[in-house]
Amino acid sequence: MNDIEFLESLKYCNLKPITGDITGSLTDSKTNYWYGVINIYPNGKRKQKWIKSNITHDNNKRNKRKAESWLRNLLTEINRTPTIITGAVSVAEYFKYWLKVIEKEVEPNTYRSYKGNMLNHIIPYFEKRKVKLQDLKYYHLEEYYKFKVNGYERLDGKEGKLSPQTIKHHHQNISKALNDAVKRELILVNPATLANTPKVPRHRGTFYNQEEIKEMLSLFVNTKIKVPVFLTSFYGLRRSEVIGLQWKNVDFINKRLTIAHTTLQNTGGDYERDNTKTDSSYRSFPMNETVIQVLQEEKKRQEQQKELLGNYYKNSDKVCVLSDGTPITCNYLSKNFNKVIKNSNLPYIKLHELRHSCASNLLSMGFSVVQVAEWLGHSSPSTTLNFYAHIDSNSKKDMANSIGSFVKL
Repeated sequence: MNDIEFLESLKYCNLKPITGDITGSLTDSKTNYWYGVINIYPNGKRKQKWIKSNITHDNNKRNKRKAESWLRNLLTEINRTPTIITGAVSVAEYFKYWLKVIEKEVEPNTYRSYKGNMLNHIIPYFEKRKVKLQDLKYYHLEEYYKFKVNGYERLDGKEGKLSPQTIKHHHQNISKALNDAVKRELILVNPATLANTPKVPRHRGTFYNQEEIKEMLSLFVNTKIKVPVFLTSFYGLRRSEVIGLQWKNVDFINKRLTIAHTTLQNTGGDYERDNTKTDSSYRSFPMNETVIQVLQEEKKRQEQQKELLGNYYKNSDKVCVLSDGTPITCNYLSKNFNKVIKNSNLPYIKLHELRHSCASNLLSMGFSVVQVAEWLGHSSPSTTLNFYAHIDSNSKKDMANSIGSFVKL
């Protein structure tokens, strides 16, 4: 058994909880190689595992020092490795362990979502009920979903309710964690595959029509977020896409704008990603004269600020920045957009619903679902249909007029 195999066996060994740090010592009593004798203490009683190093002893002091260093590193890693006890671990304990394991395996914004759902809702619920991982059934999960939808006491003592859509996200988190438990042979099947979730009402995005878009844009002319709001409205960009837009992807000569980078929100601040949400999200747009004018004016403003502030200006190559060059953050954009809309006479919408507005207006102008899906960067036209099938487009009006020409009383 090598070092990695041993660490894996400790994670999933069929033992009662280990008490105290794991210790070890060196021995050369077997063959011509140094061995580490590892002491573990299940239920307070010592058990030993022998791990072979690749270091020969040969009565060589230098090799012994190498072996001592190898053992120290091995013990450090072992004591840092979370230990799962098959048959004894609770659902809540496993979920805590799972959060530690996946932290480096998923995108930071994905982990932020998993962690929030698990620590604020899922883990506290199952901690109270003391359900063992081996005993978890689909109905335990269904009871959790109903509990959260029908009303529950929050951690601050107040009553709370979660929407069916939020429960769907919780179900996806739980299913992912239990799928990993199956892969690690901690359970035989994933009970989440059998659990029913509350029915999610069909999404009907709130959107602005063409006149409302014009009025909305006039509200942002003299604000710090004029450019990202304009670009989001024009191209239907995701927040991560407009915040991540860089000048190197704005081609004034060929009049093209390319979405190639994203900026995502995470605990402690935004982080950059040199790719897009999906392959289809990587896309280029033509720039008309209005877009070119807005971006050229913004670039000129940034160059003037850079000259004015000198070394105090923060260079980032970002298109959407504040007056000192500081990139506009995801949270800053959303908060300031919401503030302006709430203080206006327009119906309230969230920033992301400018994306809905762009799609809705394109469909209403007679563009096909396939064309709009490509514009938005959807992976499939079916995704576009799921969101916007309710919208009355000109094509439907034409269909109604055509049918009306012969279906008469």
